[in-house]
Amino acid sequence: MEREIYERLSTKLDYETFIKCYCPECEKENCIHREAYRRLPEKVGGLGLCPNLQTNKN
Repeated sequence: MEREIYERLSTKLDYETFIKCYCPECEKENCIHREAYRRLPEKVGGLGLCPNLQTNKN
C-alpha cells in the first residue's frame, strides 16, 4: 500500500505498523488471522496476533 493511500485512512497506527499487519501484501496466504480484526495491535482494539507483529516484540 502506498503512503498516499494510507494517509486517507482513519487509523491510529503508524504506517510501518499498519503495513506489517496489512493482509493483502502479506506472504502468509494461509494465516489463520488473515483479514481478522484480532490481527491488529492491542492499542487499536485488536489482540496483536499477526505473526508479523509477533516477530518484532523481542
